[in-house]
Amino acid sequence: MIISHSHRFIFIKSEKTAGTSLEAALSGFCSGDDIVTPINDYRHNRDENGRFIHNAMNADEFIALDLPNLQHVDAITIKGMVPADVWSNYFKISIARNPWDRTISDFFWKYRQDPALQPRKRFYHYLRLPAYEMKGPRKLLKKFINSDEFVSNDRYYTINDQLCVDYVIRYENLLNDVTDVCKRVGLPPIELPHLKTGFRQKRHHYSEYYDDESRQIVADKHQNDIRLFGYEFESA
Repeated sequence: MIISHSHRFIFIKSEKTAGTSLEAALSGFCSGDDIVTPINDYRHNRDENGRFIHNAMNADEFIALDLPNLQHVDAITIKGMVPADVWSNYFKISIARNPWDRTISDFFWKYRQDPALQPRKRFYHYLRLPAYEMKGPRKLLKKFINSDEFVSNDRYYTINDQLCVDYVIRYENLLNDVTDVCKRVGLPPIELPHLKTGFRQKRHHYSEYYDDESRQIVADKHQNDIRLFGYEFESA
């Protein structure tokens, strides 16, 4: 999360939407009384060249709240922490992503160490016989989306089911939307680093992980994303 008094914007970082990369890039323009909440695990604060690039600052007031995840502060908490004129007049930004795609990204992040996502080779693999390798991930995905771990990103850009930010970057149009945001807040074009990547198998389209039941569960939990942004379930 960023509250930039110097550039009069608030960035509310949603989950599994390249938010850490954007926050790190924007933090380079922050100074003075600007607030940037820290990354929980600094092992993920390195770009492709190994440089530390996320600059946390002035976040003690938010750290004192002992939030469950300081990287992601929801909109209603931020609104309650800042003066009313800051919330009303600063340019508020967040990021949305196709919910079925984001769910798979979140799933691989949280279950990245689970052996079911890294199945052992069996004899039929060596015989080059066809094998259905999605059985394990599909079963684990159902467990995930039926658990308390699985939540939508609504709380970062809606309050009482109403959009509460001024600009929602689309993950699917990330670079163009970020360029537009930079123009609106008076920043030069920025290049996004690649942080917290490489945990998802890229050879499968997200739709391959779903059956009708799991697809509907995701839709039911992301009604605002579907209503506000028109997201649809796409096939490979």
